[in-house]
Amino acid sequence: MAYMNKKEHRISKKYAKRKFSLVGLLLILYVLFTLLIPFFLLMYMKEVNSSVLKDPILYYGIYFIILLFGTLLPFFMMRKAARIPIKKISRNFSATFNDLFVQTIVAFTVCIALTYVSNILFSYIGLEGKLISSIGLSYDSVNLTHPLYVFMLIGVTPLLEEYAFRGVLLQTLARYGKSFGLYASAFIFALAHMNFAEMIPAFAMGILFGKTALRYKSIRPTIISHMLFNALIFILYVVPSYIAQYMAYVLVAIILFAAYLILSGRYERIRIQKLRSHQLTSMVFYSRPTVVIAILLMILDSLLFVFFK
Repeated sequence: MAYMNKKEHRISKKYAKRKFSLVGLLLILYVLFTLLIPFFLLMYMKEVNSSVLKDPILYYGIYFIILLFGTLLPFFMMRKAARIPIKKISRNFSATFNDLFVQTIVAFTVCIALTYVSNILFSYIGLEGKLISSIGLSYDSVNLTHPLYVFMLIGVTPLLEEYAFRGVLLQTLARYGKSFGLYASAFIFALAHMNFAEMIPAFAMGILFGKTALRYKSIRPTIISHMLFNALIFILYVVPSYIAQYMAYVLVAIILFAAYLILSGRYERIRIQKLRSHQLTSMVFYSRPTVVIAILLMILDSLLFVFFK
């Protein structure tokens, strides 16, 4: 097992187990605060026909506070435990806006294609993935254009998700191997999306944005790309009905443009070296009881979504 700093050097399995157990414990707190408690709170409000559901400002105001507290508290504790200074994950980066736009278009195309495939696979159990959903913020057709919903979708959730998963979790786990940290953080990120049909594209998104964060050693470029990504998805959902019939042509154009970017070399693939210890590190991480409980709670949340959506 390897610890990645300026140099690769050996660490004890006992030390890794202790650190991974702490990561799992804080992920449990994150799932409880951000996914399960809001779900049961929503069920309760529907049961009593709460007036909160009829007031978008109050409803999304409550969700904003829950998301903010539920994300920042456990991942702040994780960052402090791993001794990761905030400057290390938010340093200046050398990428231009054009580079980030190219990265976003390719990620957008990959996720659109995977969402289409995923929807076919999960259509048999009545599930449909919507890329416009975020962790803790489900697709809401009624309040889709409400300013607070749009603000949370494009402004808040990309910032919180990038801080949590590419900033803290990825950097914490990447110390034991960048490849391990990349795939493990993307896997947890995908599971947190409480809809099985959205997990495949979310995993791909976690990989692509994770590589960008590792490449530039900062979450600033991934925050920008994530905001652009959500903005593009939002635009596709709110176009007027007389334009919607042409959206298939727009998507084809975007896919062709992404193919051109890749084939022309304008899209630079980011390669992450896979260490020999990757498999061993993964076995140690996924065998920690707290990590297993966190994963099972995320799956439980997704099952609740299936039965009570």
